[in-house]
Amino acid sequence: MHDTPSPDDRGLFAPGRASASVGALALISLLAFEALAVATAMPAVADALGGLSLYALSFGGMVATSALGMVWAGPLCDRRGPWRATVLGLVFFTAGLLLAGGAGSMAGVAAGRVVQGLGSGLLGVALYVGMGRVVPPALHPRLFALFAAAWVLPGLVGPALAAALV
Repeated sequence: MHDTPSPDDRGLFAPGRASASVGALALISLLAFEALAVATAMPAVADALGGLSLYALSFGGMVATSALGMVWAGPLCDRRGPWRATVLGLVFFTAGLLLAGGAGSMAGVAAGRVVQGLGSGLLGVALYVGMGRVVPPALHPRLFALFAAAWVLPGLVGPALAAALV
C-alpha cells in the first residue's frame, strides 16, 4: 500500500508553493546578478564619470540603506504581511537601478545605489518571511539551498557580462 506523501514531503515546487519558489528564485537571482555585475563594473564607471572619490559611497551607501530596509521590513511584514514589503522593495530597487543607470555623474550613481539599497533590504526580509509562511519547516534546509543556488548562474555570468558591457 502506498502512503500519500505529507505536504512536507512534496518539495519546494509542489502545487501551492511552486510559484512562490520560482518567484523567490528569480528575485534572488536578480539581486545576485546586480550585486556581482555592479562590483565588476563600478571601477570603470567611477573612472569614466570622474568620480573615484565617490566609489566607496556607492557601495557603503547601499549597504547602509539595505540595513535600514531590513529594519523597516521586519515590522512591516509583521503588521501587513510580506507582500507590501516585496512591492515596496521592488519599487525602491527598480527606481534606484534606473536612477543609477541613467546618471551622468558619480553622485547620481551613488544616489541611485542608496535608493536601491533600501529596496534590497526590504526584498531580502520579505522573501524570507514570505517563503517561511509558504514552505513547511521540514523543507527550510532545501529552501536555503535553493537560495544559495540562485547565486550560481549570476556568479558565473554576471561579472563577465558586466565586463563586456562596460
